[in-house]
Amino acid sequence: MGFMKQNLILFFVIISSFSSFSQKIDFRNNDLDMKQILKTIFLKNDSLKKKEGQGKVAFSLMPAPDLKSAEGGLIVSFVTTFFLDENHETTKMSEVYFTPTTSFTGQYSFPIQSYIYTKDNKYNFIGDYRFMIYPQFTYGLGGNSSKDPQSEVNYQQIRFYQFMSRKIKGDFRLGLGFQLDNYKNISEDSKISEPTDFNLYQEGDYSNELSSGIAFQALYDSRKNILNPTQGYYFEADYRINSSIFGSDTHWKSIYIDGRKYHSFSKTRHKVLATRAFYWAVFDGKSHYLDLPSIGWDRYGKTGRGFTRNRYRSNSLLYLETEYRTDITRNGFLGAVFYGNLSSVSNLDTYHFDNWTPAIGAGLRIKWNKLNDCNLVLDYGVSKDDWTFRVGLSENF
Repeated sequence: MGFMKQNLILFFVIISSFSSFSQKIDFRNNDLDMKQILKTIFLKNDSLKKKEGQGKVAFSLMPAPDLKSAEGGLIVSFVTTFFLDENHETTKMSEVYFTPTTSFTGQYSFPIQSYIYTKDNKYNFIGDYRFMIYPQFTYGLGGNSSKDPQSEVNYQQIRFYQFMSRKIKGDFRLGLGFQLDNYKNISEDSKISEPTDFNLYQEGDYSNELSSGIAFQALYDSRKNILNPTQGYYFEADYRINSSIFGSDTHWKSIYIDGRKYHSFSKTRHKVLATRAFYWAVFDGKSHYLDLPSIGWDRYGKTGRGFTRNRYRSNSLLYLETEYRTDITRNGFLGAVFYGNLSSVSNLDTYHFDNWTPAIGAGLRIKWNKLNDCNLVLDYGVSKDDWTFRVGLSENF
């Protein structure tokens, strides 16, 4: 727990340093956000009097401790939102997210993710590019995974995912993508006397692996704000085909389905019920162990609050989550969320979901940037024998 105490002390020392400037800040201001507070602290008074225009670009930066159970460390979040047209009614918000992280267990991750709409939403581009040095614990395969780690697997990963879809009608679009995962320098440090599930599944093969293929995408997205949705639906279905034709070392297929719904209970206050259903499976061939669906390894790494990433892994994953989001203060500067989720990974040989694991949690929201409705996200989740504390600059879904 030492790493947690160190990071929490550092984080709250930074936050408490703002208290000496509180007399300069009107906390009842409807436009209050952390951006304005930081300007009050670091800029001269006359510079604050300059009226800000409604620019097309909103940029947010947030360094903070990254406490993900035993993988605590440091995360720096860069979020940029923008519009590729002056008319924000006909062209939706786009987003680029860069979140480099490091941990006390030797993990280093440099991901860049993008979600971009062109003028009049004619085309949509979804990107996921990352380089990772990522030692992680394994807990076995299937619903009966072990409580304690079986091993620590070390590897380096390069990922390149790129989708392009075209509007068909309204918020519905169809597209095509290319997905590549390259795993190198794979090794395993076993924590048990018998063979691990990783070793058995890989049949003792620790050689490099290249998984690459095309993917067909169906996408429906009626959300207006992708950082902090208050209304609409989101549905994505990707069908991936890995083949040597596209350079892949192995042949297999996968399906990736993500459905979300947002309902607002008020036109003047932030009172939103958000629900999510997520399904991910590999089939028709044998993928590498690291390509198997796993909790916390969805594209944005936001499934499984309350679970250590990689805690459950198999050839299919089903995840359900609901969350209530509400204001604490009238101006929306402070908010709270309350959530619960239920997840299961299938038995490896049958694809049956026999074991279900729940988690619950709550979180604090601090308005980071009013321009794009970006929040500082502080979420604590707990499940049986596990917990997480997550920090970020966008809602989990």
